[in-house]
Amino acid sequence: MRTHNYLTRINDDTWTDLKRIQELDNRSANSLINEGCRLVIADKLQKISQMKKHRNTLENMVSA
Repeated sequence: MRTHNYLTRINDDTWTDLKRIQELDNRSANSLINEGCRLVIADKLQKISQMKKHRNTLENMVSA
């Protein structure tokens, strides 16, 4: 599997929360960040799908 190194800035409050979760979950920060990325992607794809369905429904109502 390929990996991509990406430098980022994380604000202190978010980093503190991440470190607390890391202690509770016993996982690396990298693992938690990757999981968070996957969750954001899934959420955005779901919202896009819902918007498309809504738009198609409205178009079908107007066309009928």
